[in-house]
Amino acid sequence: MEENKQQKAPDLIDTTDCLEAIGAIRSMKNFLFAVIMLCLIITGIVFWLERAGRIDKSSLACCGSSSQTSEASKTGNTMVNADAEKETVQSEVAQAASQISALVESQLDAPDQNLSSDSIGAETVEQTPAQAVAEEPLAQSQQPVEDESLPGIFRVHPSCDTVTMIVKACNFILVIAATMYCLMLLMSLKISLTGRLGGINHISRAFFISLFALVILLPWQVLLPGVVTGAIYQPTELLCRWSAKAKLSTFWLVMCYLRFVALWLVVVWLFVWSQIRAGKWAKATLRRLGLVR
Repeated sequence: MEENKQQKAPDLIDTTDCLEAIGAIRSMKNFLFAVIMLCLIITGIVFWLERAGRIDKSSLACCGSSSQTSEASKTGNTMVNADAEKETVQSEVAQAASQISALVESQLDAPDQNLSSDSIGAETVEQTPAQAVAEEPLAQSQQPVEDESLPGIFRVHPSCDTVTMIVKACNFILVIAATMYCLMLLMSLKISLTGRLGGINHISRAFFISLFALVILLPWQVLLPGVVTGAIYQPTELLCRWSAKAKLSTFWLVMCYLRFVALWLVVVWLFVWSQIRAGKWAKATLRRLGLVR
């Protein structure tokens, strides 16, 4: 009897230690999962901002040609409109000048020369509002117009430097957080096996799913360029390479969405699935110990 009691006491102590370790690992795992989801959401928002044309690419060297082309077309249209308006104003000025000259000639023989000067002043005053009215559409066309139908976050116009800094920071945090998340699940698996806590099926599946998510997440296009790509993208890859390809044809537009949306959704789904499996493992562990029914 005494030997059985001595054997049960260490087992209870080991189980208690395992539960304390699992509690610490669970809190860290949940924190890392929240960080991963936050970074993935930010990178997804950056992609949709680029698709909506809300990123200022004027300072980006690789987008100089496309920006210059668009600016040239806009400048050409503006110059055409300005030339048309100038021709209209010049024709009006010529008509007013001819009227003034005719009026002056008709009033040269009149005794009162003040009439001619008054009429000239009146015609000049009448011409000034016409020029102002002609110049108003040009000034209004140069003012930026905001689309009120879009959500508030899509009305911003971040610069390329800001987007680059945000994406690089998210990529750095994603790699570290995803790697630590897999390690947390591996430690949970080892503790479950050592302490015989149960729920091995759930924690094993969660660990392997997280490994798949990590493999898809890593930027393989940097290590193996032209062979395979990962869900993490570089700022120039989005703003220059794929942005230019998406404008070429429908095929590249579909490939762009597969690259930046489909892979993103797969990674999000795998991490969520892994987290759900880890939650089922925690419930199975507590149920086996009799703490939860």
